[in-house]
Amino acid sequence: MRKFFLILASLLLSWSAQAVVVHYTADDETIFPNPERGYTDELGGETMLSDSKNHVVKGQEWYFSEKNYRSLVVLMYYLGNYKEQALSDKILQGFDEDMQILRDKGFKCVLRFAYSWKTKTDASKDQVLAHIAQLKPYLSKNADVIYVLEAGFVGQWGEWYYSSHFGNESQHLNTNRRAVLEAMIDACPANRFLLVRYPMIKGEYLGKMNQPDTNPLTSDEAFSGSARARIGHHNDAFLNEWGNDGTYVSWDEELADDPSVRQYIADETLFVPNGGETNVEGSDLASQVYNQAEAEMSKYHWSFCGESYSEKVTNKWRSSGIFNELNRKMGYRYQLVSGSFSDKGAAGGYLWLEMQIKNVGYAPLYNERPAYIVLKSTSNQQSVYRIQLASDPRRWLPNGVVTTISERLVIPEDVPNGTYELYLHLPDASATLATNPKYAIRFANTDVWDASTGMNKLNATLTITPDVLGVEEVEADPFHGQAYDILGRPVDDTYHGFVIQNGEKHIK
Repeated sequence: MRKFFLILASLLLSWSAQAVVVHYTADDETIFPNPERGYTDELGGETMLSDSKNHVVKGQEWYFSEKNYRSLVVLMYYLGNYKEQALSDKILQGFDEDMQILRDKGFKCVLRFAYSWKTKTDASKDQVLAHIAQLKPYLSKNADVIYVLEAGFVGQWGEWYYSSHFGNESQHLNTNRRAVLEAMIDACPANRFLLVRYPMIKGEYLGKMNQPDTNPLTSDEAFSGSARARIGHHNDAFLNEWGNDGTYVSWDEELADDPSVRQYIADETLFVPNGGETNVEGSDLASQVYNQAEAEMSKYHWSFCGESYSEKVTNKWRSSGIFNELNRKMGYRYQLVSGSFSDKGAAGGYLWLEMQIKNVGYAPLYNERPAYIVLKSTSNQQSVYRIQLASDPRRWLPNGVVTTISERLVIPEDVPNGTYELYLHLPDASATLATNPKYAIRFANTDVWDASTGMNKLNATLTITPDVLGVEEVEADPFHGQAYDILGRPVDDTYHGFVIQNGEKHIK
């Protein structure tokens, strides 16, 4: 009986849909924009806002067409004219209008608020908290075009160091600083990360002053919505001396550059963002450290970096030839390696697939983003159907890791018979941006990108037909035959053959 069953299974499988295997060609040269990653520069860096000058972006639209590989901009809102009063309606209106320009241009921002770039003079704790409360609904409304929010407000440049109201030259989370950080975590949109300047800030927030919690975020807690999972890092002294100007100081402050703190950042940034700028201004030091950028961006998973400041280093990147490599690999850079897809299916039936996706970038994705397999009719381009993958793109790890996605997708019941091209689509998660191809992710392969739709062509087709034979596992089978899915993989030692006819399953 077992022999008879295996012969029957073999015959049934020979009538079923087949797996089409596709191999893709990597594109390791082209530089192109992709959302939420890459080089950036700063707007608003020397503008003190007022009721009569209430914009940072408006009037600076030249930035968005200056270089065609950018998708991010750092926005600095200096609120020094409001250190002792509420933000005016005009300031809040100007912020809204700036965010709309970002939408129109296909950009997102790294966002920070501060009171001065010249001095350490900031506002009182109560005034800062009042400003954060005013901004909270505007941050929520514009979360779609905010990549990350930096803690800001405290100290010169909002970098939490030199400060007139929050303790001078301190990285510690004293009572007033803790109050600001708690307000910022509350005001930061729930689906966005809040970046802090020093690891000590996060450590002491999760622990106590002088008793930091030194445990890095784990995979299990990542993306959970907890404070630990939502606080990321920014380093505005990349490659500088003294542990990047205190970035990597030891938890007990005995070492200026502690390998254990560096490892903490390396572990954390698989799940929370990291970026910033280099501030090396000495030519001798720049000549010594510029070539460390590739290794450090890879280890600490940088997703964005200032392109211009400091020119002592960034010009070295250009002259040495590594500028473009950093440009390609900063953040994520996904490549399709291979894919296996069933070539036939029925409405209400299954589409089996297995894909290998390689992330050759320095970082993963951080903000939530869906991934869809899209069916587009070859006879009617308006006939399009989407099936969401269970795989989370935020888990497609960087630095050359290959992620295998193996799923059985349910084909929508209303898909008409016919032949459909298959696409992979990673649109923005926000409804306001989901249909804008500028916010979709492009894969680094030759001949896959469709700029008009923001989709990646999988170079495979699926024929929807009323009669498709398939294989399904069941709870028990007396013959204990080996069953295989249509990709040729063993699914169990149970077997059940069926045919789908007019949407109904019939036993074979």
